Amino acid sequence: MDNDSKLSVSRRRYVGSVTAGLTGISLAGCTGTENQATGTESTGEGSSDGTAGGKADTFVVGSSSKPSTLDIHKATRRPEETVLSALHEPLFRLNENKEPVPHLAADYSVNEDATEFLFQIEQGVTFHNGDELTAEEVVYNWERFVENSPSSYLLSPAKAFEATGEYEVTVTFDAPYPLLPRYLTDPLTGFVSKRAVEEAGESYGQEIAVGTGPYQWKNWEHGTAIVLSKFEEYGWGPEFAANQGPGNPEKFRFEIHPEATTLLNELTSGGVHGSSYITLSDTKEVEQADSTNLIRKQYTRPGYLAINVEKKPTDNVHVRRAITHAVRKQPVIEAALGGEGYPIWSIVPPVAVNALGEEKAKELGQTVSQEKAREELDAAGWTNSKQGEVRTKNGEELKLTFYAFTIPRYKKMGKVVAPLLGEVGIKAELEILEAGTLYKNLQSGNHNITTMAYGGNWAVNALEPILKGENTATEGGTNYSLWQNDEFDSLLEKAKTSPDQATREQAILDAQKVVLEEVPVTPICAFNKVYGHKKSVSGIDSWTEHPWWPDQEWLNRLELDV
Repeated sequence: MDNDSKLSVSRRRYVGSVTAGLTGISLAGCTGTENQATGTESTGEGSSDGTAGGKADTFVVGSSSKPSTLDIHKATRRPEETVLSALHEPLFRLNENKEPVPHLAADYSVNEDATEFLFQIEQGVTFHNGDELTAEEVVYNWERFVENSPSSYLLSPAKAFEATGEYEVTVTFDAPYPLLPRYLTDPLTGFVSKRAVEEAGESYGQEIAVGTGPYQWKNWEHGTAIVLSKFEEYGWGPEFAANQGPGNPEKFRFEIHPEATTLLNELTSGGVHGSSYITLSDTKEVEQADSTNLIRKQYTRPGYLAINVEKKPTDNVHVRRAITHAVRKQPVIEAALGGEGYPIWSIVPPVAVNALGEEKAKELGQTVSQEKAREELDAAGWTNSKQGEVRTKNGEELKLTFYAFTIPRYKKMGKVVAPLLGEVGIKAELEILEAGTLYKNLQSGNHNITTMAYGGNWAVNALEPILKGENTATEGGTNYSLWQNDEFDSLLEKAKTSPDQATREQAILDAQKVVLEEVPVTPICAFNKVYGHKKSVSGIDSWTEHPWWPDQEWLNRLELDV
């Protein structure tokens, strides 16, 4: 059933219809602890007693990578979203039925061809600085999001955002846009205080960030930790959650532990209470430790190689096909992920909504075959005299600039993939780069291939950011393949804009087929999502009632009890 474009949905009417069915169900967050933390300044080295140097009211979240910015409209990466999920909120939330439902909207309506949406903003919602969320604030935010965010494609098709009342916003489109409510569940569409942005200027997102979420900015110990404190006035959490606010812990402390071993030790015997950043190859140690538990879910986030189609020699489709034929999936899953994943043949994993079925993807995609890889390279003119020897053409070696993140799973992916390419005569020169350096190089198009993971629970959401032509990295987007294909873009638009659901679904299937033919990416595997936590943590069972719980970190921030 298509629930993205109901003619009229009231938040309060929705709540009334589901409350009875949710009686006794606690959508609690993932963490709470009996080892309570102390709130002194951190040395950045963690602790061995489960206190992390903080007060008993501080919950410590472990991360493996430091955020670049906490300006939600400029953020692109998961480390930012981990923190921002407590600071900011979008207009809609995703309920347990995978439906977008009003959150900061009291009600909304849409015309029959989905070209005009009317939103009534929930009254009484305030920012951390006391300013109220009004229609003018909403319009300011959406315009700022479109201007600044790498995810601006979610709202950029809008013709206009207008404040048509103090708490009423009208959004118009030239063409149907039935998926708008779904897109408005994206956490990066959350709201910032206009006054806070203007007062902070260039320091916004580095020295301050002001939203409407259950926690507010306290301080950022750059390179070490970010600390948020409870927003006592918060009381507008979704009514399908057990706690509407305020949050329970007095503080959240998001600690940065770049080394996988350090993060593991901090979780199992130190001050970290919970983390979704545990290296997948370390999951057994978390499960076997006396102090911790681990939960997992087969998920929609794909691990893949983004192949730069603009740079030689990967501008040649035969070379791209050869790369895809050469990469054996199971060695990557075992060595890089510790078995915590499953193979995929399309960039959209089969568990995502509107994905190609696994068998169809296998049929249309590039099978794993060194023989076929060699045939494709021969067809491109790259030859060698014996297997394993680096191939050449016109005296030039077949070399690829290969980048990978320092985040352990991506680094290990690179270390496994490089020698697999070498077996068919491709010299992959692997460089492990810190995130800032990596993204600068990707935006400059210096790479041939890079390890990447960037997906979505719906096929259209998975494909648009990583492959749509207007989202290329050189233009500030997340299409690191730099691929531009008019047929694909047209199908993607149809999948987003047709008022007819069947037409949308067929278009997104056809778009996936174009990707399999042109090979701008090498699908490898989809990750299991895991969360490690102290055994004293409460609320795990109720949190995981949500079918897409790994992405619902905002529930943790609201429901967690220390």
